[in-house]
Amino acid sequence: MRKYKIGEIASLAGVSKRTIDYYTTLGLLMSVRSESNYRYYGGETLVRLKIIESMKMSRFTLEEIKEQLVRLDDGGYPPAPGTEGNGINVELLRRQLKQLEKQLVQLQPGSVAGLNEAQTARLRNKVMLQSMALFQSLMLYINEIKAYI
Repeated sequence: MRKYKIGEIASLAGVSKRTIDYYTTLGLLMSVRSESNYRYYGGETLVRLKIIESMKMSRFTLEEIKEQLVRLDDGGYPPAPGTEGNGINVELLRRQLKQLEKQLVQLQPGSVAGLNEAQTARLRNKVMLQSMALFQSLMLYINEIKAYI
């Protein structure tokens, strides 16, 4: 798996190096130190950053986001308001779906007509990362409910 320096991952994600550093300090992102003390991030960091962005847009605090990411790393979501059944945060999935729907509407031909190529590519990339985060959440949900089906 390819490893990225902090500047590379920040550029790919469209955030500042300071944001990456802050999220790493909070424990939202994980890095590996090289012998020369450089921090390297894996490709999964892009998905985590998209999850963080999506949750921030849904008005989660960074502490709540950290709790969700810890549960995600452990293979499941915690009980929370809006949780149904066996510990899956269904409300989070609903919010992610609504956010993705809004972004997909932005990709409609009439919506992108006024955008240049770079803006259109950036919008498509944003939707793709959001889709990946949602897909990961849905896969966790499916894996947890499989035992009950």
